[in-house]
Amino acid sequence: MNTRIELPHDMGTGKDREVQTLLADTWRKLVLIRLRNGALLADHSARVPITIQAVVGKGTLRVGDNTFALAPGVIVPVDAHAEHNVQAEPEIALLVTFFRQAGEIEVETTAKFD
Repeated sequence: MNTRIELPHDMGTGKDREVQTLLADTWRKLVLIRLRNGALLADHSARVPITIQAVVGKGTLRVGDNTFALAPGVIVPVDAHAEHNVQAEPEIALLVTFFRQAGEIEVETTAKFD
């Protein structure tokens, strides 16, 4: 699929935790996650490898025993099944790319959004 996707330049207004699917095709799924007001995306994992890219704001990503400062321009690859969490400081928008394998119908994550 060839398409243009525009990422936000600011956080906008909304709930403390929001998720929006930007693209879902045969090989990948792109998801925009917004965390506001110091929200925590608690420990979870994805069944497939992912990348987490900070788009707007700042935060901290913890993957196992590793901690990464997130800010615009930072991308962190995360292995499949690696438990991780994200803390907004005080707000952050993330582009998460899920890498699907041929034939997968849906990408699963254990993340919980209210």
